[in-house]
Amino acid sequence: MDSAFASENGYLDLLHSDIDPLHLYTLLDPKSSGNEEGDFSADPEVDASNYDQFNNIDFLCTMEDGEKEDELYLCSNTIEAYARIAELAEYVLKDQQEKQVEDTFAGNLILDEMAAENTEKFTDIKMQKCHKRTFLGSAESCSDASEPKYKKIVEVPAVSAGNGSFLAMPLNSHPASSTSLTNQHMSFSVPATNVFERSFIIPGSSAPLNPGCLPVCAKGSQENTGFADPPQQILNFVHGNGTSDVIIYPEMLKEVQVPIIPSEERFKRPKPVEAFRTSLMDYFQDVCKSVSMEREVTLDRLFIDGTLLQSQTETKTGKNSVKAMEKDLVTCSLQGKEKAALKRSQIFQILGGKDLETKVIVVLGKAGMGKSILVQKICQDWSNGEFSQFEFVFWFDCKQISLPEKRYSLRDLLLEFFVKPQEGSKEIFEYILQNPTKVLLVFDGFEGLHDHENFPRCSARQPEKDLCSIKELLSGLIQKKILNGCTLLLTARPKDKVYQYVSKVDKTIEIVGFSPQQRELYITKYFEGLPYCDNALKLIKEREYLFSHCYSPVMCRFVCFLCETVLEMGDKSLPSTLTTVFLKFVQQKIISMQTDVTAMQNQDSLATLARIAWYLGEKHQSAMKSDDLPSKEVKEFALKYGFFLPFAFPRHSDGGEEEFGSTFSDFVIQNFLGALHLMLAEEIKDKSLTKYLSFPSKKKKPFNWLDLVPRFLAGLLFLQDDPYFCSLSNKDVKQSTKKQKTLLKYIRRLPINELCLERLLELLHCIYETQSNYLLQHVALRLKPDLSFLGVVLTPPDVHVLHCILKRSRKEFSLDLRNSSIDMQGLKDLVGLKNVASFRASLSDTVRLWKSLEQTKDYELLRTSTEKFVLDPFKAKTMKDVSDLSDLVEMQEKMINCVQDASGCSSYEIPAIKNLRKLEFALGPVCGLQGFLKLVEILAAFPSLQHLDLDALSENGLGDEGAKTLSEVFPTLRSLETLNLSQNKITDVGAEKLATALPSLSSLKTLSLYNNSICDFGAENLAKVLPAMGSLRVLDVQYNKITGVGAQQLTDSLRKCPHIKNLVMWNPTIPYGVLEHLQQLDSRISV
Repeated sequence: MDSAFASENGYLDLLHSDIDPLHLYTLLDPKSSGNEEGDFSADPEVDASNYDQFNNIDFLCTMEDGEKEDELYLCSNTIEAYARIAELAEYVLKDQQEKQVEDTFAGNLILDEMAAENTEKFTDIKMQKCHKRTFLGSAESCSDASEPKYKKIVEVPAVSAGNGSFLAMPLNSHPASSTSLTNQHMSFSVPATNVFERSFIIPGSSAPLNPGCLPVCAKGSQENTGFADPPQQILNFVHGNGTSDVIIYPEMLKEVQVPIIPSEERFKRPKPVEAFRTSLMDYFQDVCKSVSMEREVTLDRLFIDGTLLQSQTETKTGKNSVKAMEKDLVTCSLQGKEKAALKRSQIFQILGGKDLETKVIVVLGKAGMGKSILVQKICQDWSNGEFSQFEFVFWFDCKQISLPEKRYSLRDLLLEFFVKPQEGSKEIFEYILQNPTKVLLVFDGFEGLHDHENFPRCSARQPEKDLCSIKELLSGLIQKKILNGCTLLLTARPKDKVYQYVSKVDKTIEIVGFSPQQRELYITKYFEGLPYCDNALKLIKEREYLFSHCYSPVMCRFVCFLCETVLEMGDKSLPSTLTTVFLKFVQQKIISMQTDVTAMQNQDSLATLARIAWYLGEKHQSAMKSDDLPSKEVKEFALKYGFFLPFAFPRHSDGGEEEFGSTFSDFVIQNFLGALHLMLAEEIKDKSLTKYLSFPSKKKKPFNWLDLVPRFLAGLLFLQDDPYFCSLSNKDVKQSTKKQKTLLKYIRRLPINELCLERLLELLHCIYETQSNYLLQHVALRLKPDLSFLGVVLTPPDVHVLHCILKRSRKEFSLDLRNSSIDMQGLKDLVGLKNVASFRASLSDTVRLWKSLEQTKDYELLRTSTEKFVLDPFKAKTMKDVSDLSDLVEMQEKMINCVQDASGCSSYEIPAIKNLRKLEFALGPVCGLQGFLKLVEILAAFPSLQHLDLDALSENGLGDEGAKTLSEVFPTLRSLETLNLSQNKITDVGAEKLATALPSLSSLKTLSLYNNSICDFGAENLAKVLPAMGSLRVLDVQYNKITGVGAQQLTDSLRKCPHIKNLVMWNPTIPYGVLEHLQQLDSRISV
């Protein structure tokens, strides 16, 4: 028999689910015989709220009336049931053809006699427990009249049947308030002509099941005699030729033990779909095989996996809602980065995600970090058979499809942009819509899709077919209005506020570029087979600043190209700054191909191209229509010398002429040309030049989309006499001189001490690009002595310029490098500066540095770095912090031998350990006790420890065991003055252990036992030892369980302790009158 149901919240939950609307009318409340009528009456024990909730549930079921035809009823109201069906049909199927709607409804509402016969076969089985229960929970007891009539409806998820339809099937877990489902009889409507031609998926199984292979009662009168107990769940599959009943035990829901023989027909794609997929794979094999570079290089030869990190984000705090939506990547130590590293094959692995929901993966990385190359490699891997979970992969370069006047439908993007199907376009598109979980959509360069305006919402009625902007289309994908269930891979920059436009991100991946070893490998691969391979690596490493920039794959490529040019020309040195690198890069590309006749024309074309780069950058764009270029000469110039790359816009399915566009070949090139425009343009006056720098006052928002423009601009202003620069411009040098003086005047007036760390680093880069000794010395002398880079990412180029400028200063500096992701070489360089008097860094990174220095036997730097390291105060928030602190103590023992070899000393203490005065412990209740037991083992190593704070907002939960363990090491804590044991669930048992050992803390002044579970017995033990604690000044025992008895004992003891200044002991269990009386007796008692 058929049945249909709605979830507890009505039809809308079903309509918004992934269930095909044509199969919403499955029946989940069949009766065991044809003449029964499901009367509902209220159970007296059910409260009024549940009763009202039940009456508000929309809920369909069927009944058979013997000789009459089947009827639908809604809570025994037939007329209302039919009205309800009509409304549902109009709502769900309004876009379907009328004939299709009528056929579907007719097929679902007519019940075969064969269905009734098969259902009756289970009557005996269901009577074995003397009652029957429908799936919805209404039951009629054969022997007990008090059996509840109402049961809470259990929401049933939809499970794909593999053919575009879905099966509503209960999971093996239910709400706590629901009744256990025994003997459940379920009906499914499956459009199939043969029971053996369909596969069904049972939750918990990894492959579809063929009904013919299940150990069940199926095919008419076939009986299953292998079950000793009554069936727990009975699935009733209604086919066109009859009904097959499937009995499912709870074990089957957890793990299917029967042999699984999936249907081969299930995996066979239609011929047009298979042909299109093959063409798409061939397309990506072709376009992904080479890298867009100055010379032809295959991707396989040059590709190196950069470091991928699975990152965490933290929400910014802000007063307005937009600010609160912004998120930043959580920075970590070098060791933390290594632990969070991912392989390329793990990018699409998402734990805990819902299979039928759109998954959003965001890859964040600065410009030039290799996001596009990573996407290219993923597409190539897919075309070679990897990432087989996706049948289709579509890669979109956002800057090529983001022009605001362009409008597309989803069909245009998928079927017209890459490979146009030869036949069956409609069938292919329908297949994609029906199988969204097998589709990967990659949008590379998300920053190109949004500007200063808000991201629009998708408002199209049929977003798959209606024309809309690419922003609206992507919004529909993110909002799950389009192709719900697909996988979205977005690449963006960390500062592009992507989280304002993407409400839910399933996985955030950060790409952080090359390590020093990866840089050397890339350079070696680039020059592989060339006669000057070894010389090239040596030449690049000699220029430390350029080698530091090679952590960026794009920069590494440009440096290698320039190095190749220099070596071919016979030179033996590389430029020293980025500005001179790209100035020479542009000059080499143009000069090597131009003649005297074209030199002037090339200068004009370059100036025009520079203006285009700047004005596109102001709109956060890097692409434009080819027809919008000012002249044919500029277009030919840009394409000839590789500044522009051509592309074709997606065509509409209704035909039309193909349109072409042009985009800058590289983001860095656009930055350099934009800076060149600011330098050469006459309309850019010298006084307005400084607003384009990214270190203005705090109130002004920096212009940072073309984030390299300030560096290139500063460098170009000090290269006006350079022969390379003069060959690119025919402008008056006097104008450039005025702009240079403007920059000098601006920097002299800049309040360098007030700049935040990010803008200070940008200023240092700009000053370094000028190579002006005056400016370098000016900034070095005005840096504040305490520089905290806590939580600020320090890239290798950042470390290089910081090192260069600090070295010029006569001041002593204190550096905080914790959670700055600084690499080992950078940490070593900064720590080795003579005028760096002290530094803080992540414990794990510091210990690793010392071990490295020990291995290389650089004992002098090892000694000085240990003397400069600062640990106080230290807060342990994770188990890793405790482990790192333990490693530091262990390292001290190893270093005794090292320092003895270097200086002849027989004993040595790391100053950071010796001078640690305050230690906070805040691991929380989960790992609190475990971490604390490990911490106690090393407490004796800190002879100067004065403040031990074991209180945390989330409560550490050390308990009596923690108190007992701590009391055992009290004799070693001779300098301890403050002990905070608040909120640790300590009882009388722990208080007794503490009281016994407290007199050994000879320096203790403050003891806090606030908000524990200490009673009168614990108070009595504390009272006994108070006179022996001569140094104690403050005791806090408020918010415990002490009564007037314990309070009196503490008061009596207080009389013998003139040294104690304050006793805080308000407790809710002490009568106020008693506490007030005690306070009158001794004014040192505080409430």
